Amino acid sequence: MTLLTSSGVSLRRVSSFHFSRRYSVIPHPNAAPKGPAKPFLGDETRKGYSSEPPLSSCPPGTVISGLNFLKGQPPVLAMADEDYPAWLWGLLKPKTNDGVPGGEGEKRRLRKQNRQHLRDKNKFGAL
Repeated sequence: MTLLTSSGVSLRRVSSFHFSRRYSVIPHPNAAPKGPAKPFLGDETRKGYSSEPPLSSCPPGTVISGLNFLKGQPPVLAMADEDYPAWLWGLLKPKTNDGVPGGEGEKRRLRKQNRQHLRDKNKFGAL
């Protein structure tokens, strides 16, 4: 302890250099080029992709771990894509409810109206 205090070197100053390193975000020149980015699952209809439901990530008969949480329950097996209900594949698409009450479009419109109302109230209230 006396060595640290007598030399006048602060622990903060020494350790701050270690944490202030900058890392490059430029890829390494020898790195393999990445392929084209995959579109989001909800982008198929907007960008001209097929509107067919996406394929499941595991083949039929695969044991899915983590779903059988009850004691003595038989293992959960993946089914064929045709055996799943049609609405299940619609869960992957993002919700778009701009035209319905409570949608994003109405929220934006009400927020804009409220801001304008407050501006008018402050402007004419000062007179």
